This record gives sequence, structure tokens and C-alpha cells, in this order.
Amino acid sequence: MDRTIRSTFSISVIMAAGIAATPQGASAQSQMPGFFGSLSGWYYLDAGSNSGGFFDKALNHPDGGPGGKAYLGYRFNGPFDIAVGGQGSRLGKNRDAFVGITTTEFSSKAHYWAADAELGYNTTAGNAGIRLFAGMRFAEFDHLNKQSSTMTAANTENRYWGVGPRVGTDFTARIGNSNFNVFGNAAGSALFGQLKEHERSFSNCIECSFSGNHSQTVWNAEGQLGLGYEVAPGVNVGAGYRAEYWNHVADREIDTGVGVGHDNRLMHGPFIRLAYNIGAPRSAPMIAAAPPPQAPVPAPAASFIVFFDFDKSNITAQAQATINDAIAAAKAGNSTRVILTGHTDRAGAEQYNMALSVRRGEAVKAAMIRGSIPAANIVVIGRGESAPLVPTADGVREPQNRRVEIVI
Repeated sequence: MDRTIRSTFSISVIMAAGIAATPQGASAQSQMPGFFGSLSGWYYLDAGSNSGGFFDKALNHPDGGPGGKAYLGYRFNGPFDIAVGGQGSRLGKNRDAFVGITTTEFSSKAHYWAADAELGYNTTAGNAGIRLFAGMRFAEFDHLNKQSSTMTAANTENRYWGVGPRVGTDFTARIGNSNFNVFGNAAGSALFGQLKEHERSFSNCIECSFSGNHSQTVWNAEGQLGLGYEVAPGVNVGAGYRAEYWNHVADREIDTGVGVGHDNRLMHGPFIRLAYNIGAPRSAPMIAAAPPPQAPVPAPAASFIVFFDFDKSNITAQAQATINDAIAAAKAGNSTRVILTGHTDRAGAEQYNMALSVRRGEAVKAAMIRGSIPAANIVVIGRGESAPLVPTADGVREPQNRRVEIVI
């Protein structure tokens, strides 16, 4: 299994390189196709067992240790996506001693790995982006327990593997108008598989061994909560606390006369994460933001300007009033040509902003057609962020740059 753990972390590095090379994504409401993913690392402070008795805890209770997860997905043109992930942890050796007739020393260590495949659905709720997912998990969990004294010695290895359905949710919510956000996730799995037990005991130079294999259902749950910071559009760094639980992954204990126990792992500790386009890639755009002001802008005769909310292309009541004035002017002048030029501010990726500026132009065109302006007389042009009305630095959200200029 050491080789398997190393392979898992190698996959993590490869996925991290893929995440760094992916293009900028869109918001959960106005999605564009693209990749998303994350790379996480953690350190479990404890990997305790809820089995009873001194021998259970001494023999089957490894210490905490490091772990990590790599995650990579692709979002389609719409709310759905697919994703794969791999994670694993190495739980350090725990040593203890029992002093009786003779001194007996115990030690235990463990490690696991898991691979996931998911289908996700993205939506929004108020100021948060939410992703619901369902899929499958394949996992393997290994324990190695040792007992030694002047009279006896024994080794017990439990190896569990299982596969089954997995469901969960991810979320990201922006904190006010800042670049900070709260994020988290929760997931649960039901794994159906086999537990293989092997015990080898030595007593008075006589070797005894036991091997068994039986079906086992394991319930697995995990969750985390953290605070993130958007260092660039769609790119977040964060830290928080996580926990995961595995039940009945180590059923057999070394022959101490206590009997067969059921060992559960409850592991918890801090984590850090680098994420790209997770949940709400732009951290829930300012859905509740006030409409931008219709500031007076010098413009030639028979021209009008329609303004939009951040990352939106829908027509507001104020924008419709401006469009009605333009329709009246076109009809009064018997115009045969109306030019609609869409623009965006400089927040977000250039490619995404170009598409958004065209959508804004098309939205104004549809409103003018409803006002009886012939579609053949209307031309739509998208300028993206290339021609701001108010010059700004890259990434600045300027309301007056989110507009469509109407020229009759």
C-alpha cells in the first residue's frame, strides 16, 4: 500500500498542474464551459477509535498524520458538470505499554486512499453558489497492529476495500463586498466490500496464524469549513478545519482474550486549499447590489446608453425606459439602421467579457424588436472590456462600463 499512497500523491501533483493551466470560468448563474478543481493538504491531530477497553484503544488506535486531496472537473454549458478526485492519509504509529505480570508493548498504524467520480449540479441561493453532486467512491483502508512481550508476540493486519454510492454538496458565499468568502462541503458514502484479516502470533517459539475474509459494509462521511480569499477572479486560497469518519474498517484485534471488537476511525484536523472555480467561481456576483446610476454622459444626437448590473444581461425597468426613448427616436426619424454596441467592465476574463457584451447587445435588440423595430435594421456589436467609458485598472468593477450604446 505504500506504493498506492505514493501514486495518490503523484496524481495530486498532476492535477494541480492541470488546475493552474485552466482558463477563467463564469458565475453559477451565467456559466461558460470550463475546468474547475482544487488541491488540499491537511494534518489530522487524532485518528481515535470509539471501541471500548484498554486493549482496543492501544491496539487499534493509530496517531494522526498528513493527508491530501486532488480534485478536477469540467463544467458544461449549463448547470451540470463531471469531476474526479483522489485523496489519502497516512496515520502515524501509536505506541503504548501495559504493565502486568509482564510488560506488553502495543503499536498501531494505518493508512487509506479513496477515488471518486461525480456528476454535479450548480445553482445559487442568495449570496452563495451551491453545487450538489452524486457519484461513486472506491476506497481501501489498512491497519497494522503489533503486540510484543517477553512471552508472546503477535501481528494483526486488517485490510478493507469497498465501493459504493456517494452524495454531497459544496458551497461558496462571498462576505459582503470583499474578496473574502466562506466555503465548505459535506459528503457521505456507503461502501460495500471485503475485510481481510490476518493474524500471526508467536508464543513459546510456536507460531500460530489466522486468516479470514468476510463481507463488510462501511459508512464513510466527511466535511470541512473554511475561510477563503479570492486572489484573482475564480482563484481562491483558503484554510479551515475538516473531519472524516469511517466505521468498522478494522474488526479484529490481536488475541488478548477481549474478543472481537469493531473499530471506527474519527479523524480531524486543520487543512489548507488552493481552489479554482469551485461552486460559485466568481464567489456569487453582487446579486443584491444596487442598480448603477444613470450618470449623464456626453453623447451625440440620437444616441442612448443602457446600463446593466454586474455580470448581468437582463433588462431592468430603468433600462427599458431608455430603450423606449430610443425606439421612439428611431420611429420618429424613420431610421433604417440601429447599431447596438455592448460593453463590460474589466472584472473577469477577457474571453468571458466579450461573450457577456454580446449577450447584453442581444438583450437590447430583443427589447427593440418587441417595440416594433425590424430585426433586419438592428446590428449588434460586442466590444467586451476593450472600450471602457471610465478607464480603470484590470479587475475593477465600474458600473458605467457595463453598458450598451444605442446609435440611431
